[in-house]
Amino acid sequence: MRILLFACLWWILTGGTPASWSVGVPAILIASYISLRFSRAIPFKLDYLSLLSFILFFCWQSLRAGIDVAKRVLQPRLPLNLGLVEFPTQLSPGTPAHTLLVNAINLLPGTLVTRIRRHSLTLHVLDTQAPIAAEAQALETRIAALFRLPHTNSSNHEKIGNDIS
Repeated sequence: MRILLFACLWWILTGGTPASWSVGVPAILIASYISLRFSRAIPFKLDYLSLLSFILFFCWQSLRAGIDVAKRVLQPRLPLNLGLVEFPTQLSPGTPAHTLLVNAINLLPGTLVTRIRRHSLTLHVLDTQAPIAAEAQALETRIAALFRLPHTNSSNHEKIGNDIS
């Protein structure tokens, strides 16, 4: 599977140019060997129906985030209520599910992960009045379903304070 993945990546990067495969085949084999050698084998199973749902959710949230930031840039009158929100997470640190959460949460409208702790994330938000914690919780729930992990909804978040602009 890794060889196929790296071959597809090579094909995309080179536009499928036949001449590139003389370099690509050795590079693919070396990359596959190195990734196998140095990877931490953390077994996980994906729920493919949840994957489709997650992709649609992710695309929608990314679009919303882009529109939200663009509106704030183009309409300076829109309120900025900058602050930090502590978001507790149930996903185990170091797992693919946790890594996906940390990376995907940055694409929610007005959010950026600024600190990662064992069981919580500190989020910098553009508007502390926005439903950031609920959106982050919905993202975490979808990721847990994607990885077939047990998950309970908890809304135990707290606003830490406002940033200095």
